[in-house]
Amino acid sequence: MAIDKNKTKELVKQIEKLFEEIVPKKHKEKVEKILMGSVLEEIKLITESRPPTLYLIGRSGHGKSSLINALTNKDVAEVGDVKPTTVESTDYVITFPEQYATWRIVDSRGLFETTPPKSETPCDAVEKLKQDIKKFNPDVILHVISAPEIRNLSQDLKVFEEVMQNVKKDLGVELPIITVLNKADTLGNPREWPPEQHAKKAGLILEALEYIGREVFETSYEFVDKNCPYRGFLLKNSKYFAVIPICSLREDIWNIEVLSEIIAEKLPKSALLDFVQAQRRKHLLKRLSTSIIKRFSVLAAAICVEPIPVADIFILTPLQILMIAIIGGLSCEPVSRETVGKYSAAAGIDIGMGFSLRKIARELVKLIPVLGPAISGAIAAAGTYAIGKSAEAYFFDNKIRKPEEFINEWEKIKN
Repeated sequence: MAIDKNKTKELVKQIEKLFEEIVPKKHKEKVEKILMGSVLEEIKLITESRPPTLYLIGRSGHGKSSLINALTNKDVAEVGDVKPTTVESTDYVITFPEQYATWRIVDSRGLFETTPPKSETPCDAVEKLKQDIKKFNPDVILHVISAPEIRNLSQDLKVFEEVMQNVKKDLGVELPIITVLNKADTLGNPREWPPEQHAKKAGLILEALEYIGREVFETSYEFVDKNCPYRGFLLKNSKYFAVIPICSLREDIWNIEVLSEIIAEKLPKSALLDFVQAQRRKHLLKRLSTSIIKRFSVLAAAICVEPIPVADIFILTPLQILMIAIIGGLSCEPVSRETVGKYSAAAGIDIGMGFSLRKIARELVKLIPVLGPAISGAIAAAGTYAIGKSAEAYFFDNKIRKPEEFINEWEKIKN
């Protein structure tokens, strides 16, 4: 189970109906302008999320196809070392039905080959790259290079950096570029794998990374994981964003989760949900959940800044209901009022079997004793954050933690 955009839209309609029940007619217009406008804008990140578009560039035989398969955990692309006969890109639209997600991955076949495809020239290839960026509008570019060949192909990295400078100049587009050092297992003895169990292999991977940082890009960098520096680094003052070593062989997959995290970090919000749901990586989904909790808490503060002559808390709780449902959805529960009911019951609210959203709204007030009928923006934000984190602990960690345990956290993390 995952967040179904269509079901989420249905829940939003139910919450809009709840507003009709709670807010007096004479105040509806103001409430909708202040609250529902903000909520609906925020919820578009869920209901109108789109497929991420990843654009792969690299020479044939360097593992672009196996990388596609490793990232998607599907046998999507045919793996082989066949030389390209054209620079036409291959467009993969990959669906994940059970996760309600879709990806688009474009493999730019034939660009920057040692021997250009017949009837094509390097200039043609560069122009084709510009056309592809116009056509596919990628979110992230992955430059795939075989780790054992980085010293032979260091010029590729420099040339591509210059190409992207021209793309930015001509198209006004600057895209995040991640260097993927594939086939890290083939540095040295392929049998010595994984690097966590073979210090010599780990040293060779780190040496390759340092070569790229110091000799190719000639810039400073910061390791992604200081405890395991051979897992990659983030570049400073470069068109490239990061260099991540991987092994994409199905039987020896390594470091794909780090690459996934880096990609997720650079994706726009509109493409993030489909990406993390398809991968079913709990920590990425939980990170998205925490981000949503923070955004909804900021919204709660904004709501209560405006003077509304009705009970603020009964305007605020529908926002919190929606937040709880989304957190549940990210943890693989259905996005529904039943999911909200499961959390409410676990948090100590006895709402019975035939509950309604209105009942939940009234009972939700009791979760945070300090909240009253009229509340300040600071208290509204802290209370919303506390409820969100309590729900997150319940859905993601199977722990029952009262909202009161989180009420003081907001001041520490709000900025």
